[in-house]
Amino acid sequence: MEQHNSGGKFWLRSADEAWNVLEEAYLTEASTYEWKYVMDGIEQTPLIHFCGLLHLPHRVEEGEAYGQLTTPFFSGQVSFDINGMKLDSYIYPDARKMTQEQYHLMLSDILQEAPLCFESSNIETGITADQHSLELSLAQWSYIEVSFSSLRNIIRQLIDHPTRVLQAHEQQMRREQVKTVDIKTLAWIERNSRSTAETIPETVKSSVCEDSYNTYENSLLKRRLLELRHLLKLYGKSGRGEYMIRAEAYADKVGHWLRDSFFRQVTPYQGVIHISQVFRKHPVYRQCYQWFDRLYKHGNERIGMSYNYPLRETFALYEIWCYMQLVKIFREKGLLKDSGGLFRTTREGLFLHFAEHKESIVELKNGMRISYQRVFQNDSSPFYTFTQRMIPDIVIEAGDRLYIFDPKYRIVSNLGTALGEMHKYKDGILLCRNDERAVQNVFILTPVQSDELRYFKAEFHDRYNMGAIALTPGEDLSSLRDWVDKLMAHVEAK
Repeated sequence: MEQHNSGGKFWLRSADEAWNVLEEAYLTEASTYEWKYVMDGIEQTPLIHFCGLLHLPHRVEEGEAYGQLTTPFFSGQVSFDINGMKLDSYIYPDARKMTQEQYHLMLSDILQEAPLCFESSNIETGITADQHSLELSLAQWSYIEVSFSSLRNIIRQLIDHPTRVLQAHEQQMRREQVKTVDIKTLAWIERNSRSTAETIPETVKSSVCEDSYNTYENSLLKRRLLELRHLLKLYGKSGRGEYMIRAEAYADKVGHWLRDSFFRQVTPYQGVIHISQVFRKHPVYRQCYQWFDRLYKHGNERIGMSYNYPLRETFALYEIWCYMQLVKIFREKGLLKDSGGLFRTTREGLFLHFAEHKESIVELKNGMRISYQRVFQNDSSPFYTFTQRMIPDIVIEAGDRLYIFDPKYRIVSNLGTALGEMHKYKDGILLCRNDERAVQNVFILTPVQSDELRYFKAEFHDRYNMGAIALTPGEDLSSLRDWVDKLMAHVEAK
């Protein structure tokens, strides 16, 4: 069936750019676009549905209806419904977003740091509650959730174009059907001829070459898929609610792949695993091998599955990662006193605790404290706010002074605006005993690398007690370490 098009009636543009018909528009996630619909003389106001929401025009003039829409914070296939006609489009990823590799790196960093911090807690229990939970990890489950769609695409390509080899096997056939005569065929004829004068027998046992999908690579992938289905069933049994439903849905999808006629012709591999040339050079098989390789690299990060924060939202994960990197710096200085605030215990075991608007506090040996999403309001103590309730992402408390960090992983060109919003913390959080301003420094943490911008320079930090610090997954923490060293020197000098 031919794909519908807008017929030149529906147009989009962004930021005063030129208008483009829907079929030629380049949409990116979390962006705002102006749309216009060209009406025929008899047409009424158009009904525009995008991502399930109705977008009514803001104005109608000279036979054209104008409106505005915002793309969701995800990429992929989307649909417009214009007066009952469905039109497909595509939303491309925001180039400012972190890569999927950085997402998994943040997960790994957080969960590798957690057991090290646990040693400084006063909790008398283990990281895991029973032997069953040792086989599962939060990092592994999050990896499955984030990357299962990419595995689906890889398997679809693999099933459509699998590798195959010619395999020879012996078969009885009529002599006129023999296509090739090799040494084995001649030896069989010699053994089975009744006399030297006899001609070739009516039926001959000869070698036949046929295409086979039962290659090493296909056999290993079938083994990996069987293991993945079993793993997903374990997650389904250990999870609750929506997590259990999703794990079972993933397991059913893997079972559907295994029932494909291609995989039914393949025997699961049982031997020692090695990386073949196909896994090294074939683009699809290489991606598939890498997907499973990353899956099982999460095995060393043993932490409970239950969690209350939205790991699938990268901005929330970046906030937690920044907090844990700050804790890591203080831990490496030997200053952790009690990190029990990072965890919560249940009957199932011990879990990282980063629930939204619930303070997670790490106490240091020098009396300082590091809090995640600490709450300040008009009746809190020893610090309060005289305007609105405030919940900074990261707060360091050193006596009667506070140092605040606000992770912003998508800030690029509007650092000034973001820093302007930080003034509410500098001016609005006061000491209860004397109403003095309590916040000494405020900083934005961002993966943006912009050494040329003044907000990142030490002179700006020292002069205004605020600015931006670059903090990127996979890179060193030198900028944040330098700031912590300055803070410790200042605290010790007092």
